[in-house]
Amino acid sequence: MFAKRGRGTRAKCEHVNRITVKNAGIERVICESCGHVSINADDGLSGSVTRSQFERVVERPAPKAH
Repeated sequence: MFAKRGRGTRAKCEHVNRITVKNAGIERVICESCGHVSINADDGLSGSVTRSQFERVVERPAPKAH
């Protein structure tokens, strides 16, 4: 999913003090000792998904006239 770009790839650091942040399906792991950052795709969805959860207002059907 993520292509390695820019600086060369660096091996994961072996420090113990890390902070993990998960947001919008992306997991970031930041080392408090050296500042190394790892970015990974999160495991997946925690429930079912329907199209209506993501539709834009313009995609909604027009109300029927009576």
